[in-house]
Amino acid sequence: MLLKEVFHLNPNEMMFKVHETLLKFSISDFAIIIGLNCAEYPSFCNEDGIPKQLPFGSSWLCSKYFPGKSSIYRGDLYDFLDQNQVKDDTDAIKLVLIFIVDYILLSKKDNKLVDKYLWHMVDSLDMFGSFPWGRKSFFLTLEYLKKALKGKQSDSQQDVIYYKLFGFPTAFQIWIYECFISLPKTVISYHGPKIPRICSWSKAFKSNFFSLNEKALPVRNLVPTERECKDLLSCIPEFTGVSSVHKKRPFSEEELKSDSVQLNVSADLYHFLEPFFFSFFLFKP
Repeated sequence: MLLKEVFHLNPNEMMFKVHETLLKFSISDFAIIIGLNCAEYPSFCNEDGIPKQLPFGSSWLCSKYFPGKSSIYRGDLYDFLDQNQVKDDTDAIKLVLIFIVDYILLSKKDNKLVDKYLWHMVDSLDMFGSFPWGRKSFFLTLEYLKKALKGKQSDSQQDVIYYKLFGFPTAFQIWIYECFISLPKTVISYHGPKIPRICSWSKAFKSNFFSLNEKALPVRNLVPTERECKDLLSCIPEFTGVSSVHKKRPFSEEELKSDSVQLNVSADLYHFLEPFFFSFFLFKP
């Protein structure tokens, strides 16, 4: 898909041309896919979503479980959670929340440090849970999507050229699935309309996307339902409504029957855990 990118004036979006159709990937699409808070950053943060002022020194949580260390590498946090049992339930929740945000939503290389502000922010679970991690994850993902092909690397042993994506590229992958109207079940399994939409898909493991005849697959832009539009308009400043060139997707029978189906892009981080995290990621083998 990245090879199909075309020039676009808006730096906060990406545009791709597939079969003469222009597909736009924006923060609104990201919010519909992932279902996390994508609202504006709170006033105590700068434009990059980092608190303007932090307490001096290490947080008490970091000092308690990593004594004598002022900085913790991401790989060290993973190893700690994998090899240790945290007896204090509240501490366990805080450590896992830091892991989810830093290791999954804001993924980077293992040799990178866990951002210090995460240790201090998690001291307040209410503040940490209601923070717009969706917005922060989107812009990091977008940054690496835009420069992926410029930083290609080669593996002489396997004779391949590859690039690395950070942030949360899984959301971009699901967005691609949503844009292709009919994908064979051998490539991806669709489980019906779910919110957030990332919960609707799982890999089939029978064949890969590259084996398909792409020209035979029609595409369309992701169009939010009326319920999704309502939440996007209230929570995302960049969202201005559905373009007149797109038709609204009608409700399915499942959506009409379900009172619980609703996108809440202002939902806190905890709502993200149950429907998505344990379905797509496993901490331990």
